[in-house]
Amino acid sequence: MKELFKLLFHFHLRALFYSPTQNEIIKIFRYLFVGGVAFLFDYLFFFLAGLILGNSNWGIVGATAIGFLIGLCVNYYLSKKVVFPEKPSVSNAKTEFVVYGIIGLIGLGITEGLMLLFIMAINKYIARLIVAFIVIFYNYFARRIILYGKHRHREVGADK
Repeated sequence: MKELFKLLFHFHLRALFYSPTQNEIIKIFRYLFVGGVAFLFDYLFFFLAGLILGNSNWGIVGATAIGFLIGLCVNYYLSKKVVFPEKPSVSNAKTEFVVYGIIGLIGLGITEGLMLLFIMAINKYIARLIVAFIVIFYNYFARRIILYGKHRHREVGADK
């Protein structure tokens, strides 16, 4: 945490976003940043699709799915650049994207279920923000453990 605050305070963007790191806190920070950018795409397409599909439950589910899938693609691309540049535990890029996508689809299921639950009590736009916050942590840890798990153990051991 100390290293993250030092980089933030001194505004060292290259070290904060691009330099190789074994610091899990910095990786989580990067993932939150990438997730935020991906969420902007997600939310924009959720909003636009919502205008087309309407306010019925199925319209909201459809708009949520469209936004989520656009966000997934943005997240994968940016994550490969700044969060998980290490070699994945799977054999090739296609398999990596498929596994990344499956984790994302599980996240989509969690998102859809929580959206249907939350829209009964609160505004759909506020619900979407709360749900995104919950699901981003699921996505990070699932991807970290499943796709980059064997590297994670080596990296954590290297910090000691």
